[in-house]
Amino acid sequence: MKQEISLRTYQAGDPSKICYFQYKLYERQYQFNGLYEQEMLRGMAEIYDDLEGNQMWIAELDGKIVGDIAVIKKGVDRAQLRWFGVDMDVQGQGLGNKLLTEAIHFCREKGYAHLFLGTLDILKPARHLYAKFGFHLVESELYNEWDTSREMYHEVWECELK
Repeated sequence: MKQEISLRTYQAGDPSKICYFQYKLYERQYQFNGLYEQEMLRGMAEIYDDLEGNQMWIAELDGKIVGDIAVIKKGVDRAQLRWFGVDMDVQGQGLGNKLLTEAIHFCREKGYAHLFLGTLDILKPARHLYAKFGFHLVESELYNEWDTSREMYHEVWECELK
């Protein structure tokens, strides 16, 4: 019998778990170094800056975190999509679509007209999903702090939610 993936909003303690989940995911999938975890830890506190305007969703399977996504308010009608990740063992099953749909629905409920995110050019499946949801590339710059063995680019993508 196949277990169903559940989706819930975050609780106290979850942001720390998501930092670890994200670090292990990107270490396993892309061999990122510990500076990626540092970046996660530095930014994660933002979730608590605006309890009404920010939100994070956690996907679980049998009590284990298998995905996450967050929205951070960045102005009256602007927000940032952050910490989007899906465990390699469940990729390709629609969880990314479900998480992104939930985040965009939240943004529309809050009246955010502009949504942006940062990603890397090597994250091909995520970039494909962003394009499917109406995001477009607006910036790209060389960035390899998380893996100095290859050239990769940090990208900014935006979407209008009108």
